[in-house]
Amino acid sequence: MKTNNVKIILQARTLSYRLWAKSLLPIGNMPLAALCAKRLGNKGHPVIVAIPSDKSDDALNKVLKKNNLKVLRGSHKNVLDRYLKSSISMKDNDLIVRATADNPFPDGKFVNEIIKIFHKFERKYICTHQKFFNLPYGLAIQIFRVGDLRRVSKKKLSKTDKEHVVPSLVRDKINTVYGNPITQYKKFFTTTKLSIDTIEDYLRVEKIFSKCKNPIKDYWYDIIKRK
Repeated sequence: MKTNNVKIILQARTLSYRLWAKSLLPIGNMPLAALCAKRLGNKGHPVIVAIPSDKSDDALNKVLKKNNLKVLRGSHKNVLDRYLKSSISMKDNDLIVRATADNPFPDGKFVNEIIKIFHKFERKYICTHQKFFNLPYGLAIQIFRVGDLRRVSKKKLSKTDKEHVVPSLVRDKINTVYGNPITQYKKFFTTTKLSIDTIEDYLRVEKIFSKCKNPIKDYWYDIIKRK
């Protein structure tokens, strides 16, 4: 699969209100944000970690750079602007894969699978948290075209739109009909929460990854089936 028309943008920050500095917590022998980035990029797609330019994120920036990851620093609250700056050299038809640093399970193989579905169903926007996918909570990425992000960014947007990036895309009615639900992930479904919002979530996910042979390269299902 070509990599020159796809960029994965991983948003991360230190000031997480429910679990402070969770992006720096160790999972798989590395900080969470670094693990997320390396897993997402393990099939060759370029990854940029978009973090705030606040002093509180200086330590996160150092950790990411130490792990040889590309970093874009920008507005704390206007996360959408971070995406625009991260994709400034891309063409309108190129794809952005949006990911967050509290979901360590999505990997490069998973990204490629969802990109194929994106093209198969001729989507303009796709979110793997939709019931259509039959996926566990925490296997979350969104895919959309750079041009659509640029277009909606010129509209009058709320603070919530700017902070959460995708609501304005959803409202823009670019969701075409999916068709029949995806069934390929049904056999992988689990009610176990795979994202990290609380200390309980962190301890659960850290325990799952502690049994992992290769935290960076292993496919997400191969990791959770060992739990």
